[in-house]
Amino acid sequence: MARILYVINGFDPGGAEHGLLMLIRNGFFAGHELAVMGFCHGRGALAEEIAAALGASRLEIVTPGKVLTLRGCYRGAIALWQALRRQRPDLVVLSLKQANVVGRAVLCAFPGIRCISFEHIARYRARRAERIYRYLLWLLSFRVDEIWADCQETLRETRRYFIPRRRRETVVPLFQADAKVEKTDYEIAGPIRIAGAGRLVDRKNFDVLIDAVSRLRGEGMDTRLDIFGDGPEEAALARKIDAEGLAEAVRLRGYRGDWLAQAAGCDVFVNMSDTEGFCIVVAEALSVGLPVIATNVGGIRDYGVDGLNMLKLPAVESSLLVSAIRQLVADKALRRRLGERGRVDMRRDYSAEAIASCGGSVLGEA
Repeated sequence: MARILYVINGFDPGGAEHGLLMLIRNGFFAGHELAVMGFCHGRGALAEEIAAALGASRLEIVTPGKVLTLRGCYRGAIALWQALRRQRPDLVVLSLKQANVVGRAVLCAFPGIRCISFEHIARYRARRAERIYRYLLWLLSFRVDEIWADCQETLRETRRYFIPRRRRETVVPLFQADAKVEKTDYEIAGPIRIAGAGRLVDRKNFDVLIDAVSRLRGEGMDTRLDIFGDGPEEAALARKIDAEGLAEAVRLRGYRGDWLAQAAGCDVFVNMSDTEGFCIVVAEALSVGLPVIATNVGGIRDYGVDGLNMLKLPAVESSLLVSAIRQLVADKALRRRLGERGRVDMRRDYSAEAIASCGGSVLGEA
């Protein structure tokens, strides 16, 4: 049995953060002693859910804020140093870029503890200081003994952030297929209903999706769009919707924990990201049987097969998306075939049993 300390920025209800809860609930760390440290609380109730699943005594939240600040990183470094002296874990898992920078630096004082960097996206981005992050991550990568990544694409692309040396590399998907929700009706009886979901950030290109809806409506197709998620681009997207006169057709629904249950009634799910890791929202949409249109990036390259369980786009272009939507709208049999095959594929490959088995394989020698 290994003593494991999992260090993460905070507990926003997002991909990497919520993925930790999924791993805990599905037995990935079974047979090992796991403790979790978050540098800040984050938004929503995810921290409380993790505490309930893990045990409150095994979760430490360094600062109570919703957003990780520079001060929070400083206090996180002190708290981590104290925890390492107190707990003496066998290995430390560092998730998200700030936790990686701070964690790698602190672990330089503890050379006997194995350091694992958990990578969640092919390219690090930051509104400010992106170059500084890249340099610090590369400079401190000598301290990383092992790399986990949420998909093969992430594993391959993030090698640029590491000084070359022999390391174990492993894919650890942060996703379990949802068997509670299922789309069964593929008829389009009224308006064309499109769903999108994810953090409202530049790389998700929700503005391109809004443009496509505007073009389709201009062609006389009654098209409606629901976008589930929140983030820094929310105000800009709201202004775009108003400027194009789409207030009745496009709705920003905010973050919804039950977004899949609401989106399952839609006709198409669209993801237009230019950069991704595993891309949990596309995997979730597939798992309930939604017909999916997505750009061929990140983990979508691994689990998505064009024409078999989704339609893939080679580039982020409104015209390509409009054509793909027209194709799906015109072909009910295609919608059903893609949806049903996607559901079967995801529930087979990303079951709770598969997650527990992955944990046994990855941590069996820890």
